[in-house]
Amino acid sequence: MKVFVAGATGATGQVFIPMAEKAGIELTLHVRPQSREKSPLGSDPRAAVFDLADEAALDTALRGHDAIVSFVGTMRSRFAQGDDYASSDVASAKSLGASAERVGVPRILLLSSVGAGGAGAYLKMKLECEQAVQRPGIAWTVFRPSVLVSPEWAADGTHGKRRSPPGLSALFAGLGCLPGLRGFADDTKPIPLERVCQGFVDALLHPDAYHDRVVLGRDLWKLPMP
Repeated sequence: MKVFVAGATGATGQVFIPMAEKAGIELTLHVRPQSREKSPLGSDPRAAVFDLADEAALDTALRGHDAIVSFVGTMRSRFAQGDDYASSDVASAKSLGASAERVGVPRILLLSSVGAGGAGAYLKMKLECEQAVQRPGIAWTVFRPSVLVSPEWAADGTHGKRRSPPGLSALFAGLGCLPGLRGFADDTKPIPLERVCQGFVDALLHPDAYHDRVVLGRDLWKLPMP
């Protein structure tokens, strides 16, 4: 199986790559030109260095792949550098979806967020990204985890590691003990990145179980970990 990974240089990509390798998945690692010097993946032989807005380069890179995994996501701290939700997250999702249609990549797996489509620009943007990859003839899987937490062993992404606000995990652990709130607590409590990435690996290896499906935190917490 050959998989194209968009957002490979970020915190999630740094956790996913070794887990996918261990599962025997062949990877192509997308690296933005702006990140090439900042990330060790810039010199990786599996790297494809180009801008996702470059339609011709994207089509060339995607040909022959069995699936696309997208971890693309900007942060407010990058807005001063010219990034924003429209130009980074939404535009990349649209580019990946359109290119998959053109060159025949049959599957897209997208990292979204719990509450996608809710109030606020961030959650509305996440739903727009989801809709951008849900195209005729392409099997899609959307993951909606809550706050992501990097493991200590993972290499830093181009913008560091993911951390959970102090006390948040304990708060949701208590909430999950209340009658009827276990599912809600599992959907919204901080979640280790390795558990989220295991969900992506599991979906790649068992496509029928994840066909055109939204995966929530409660689903990820049930997965057996290697």
